Amino acid sequence: MSDRPLILLLVEDEPLREALRFSLETEGYAVGTRPDGRPAAAVVIDDDREDWPAVGESPTIVLTGDAERLLRRGVRGVSLVEKPLLGDALSVRLSEVLKASKSLSARP
Repeated sequence: MSDRPLILLLVEDEPLREALRFSLETEGYAVGTRPDGRPAAAVVIDDDREDWPAVGESPTIVLTGDAERLLRRGVRGVSLVEKPLLGDALSVRLSEVLKASKSLSARP
């Protein structure tokens, strides 16, 4: 079993999914592409996805080109990363989300 944080990557567009998988694995994360019962350190969902599975208590990052549309759909409690993805925007947000999650779980 790996001690690398598991990132659940829910992106239907295969070229984007594989590019993100490569990038995240290069940064030292384990990457899954479908829920399989393992607890994920974070979930990355593309807003183009038709169905959003329940992802439990894991922090969630949504890749979006239209944040207003997400708000109209009632999506709340997630971090957003604007598309098109530029530079290391996802990596930076993922680090922030994981750090915040660790500090919350460390509180008494």
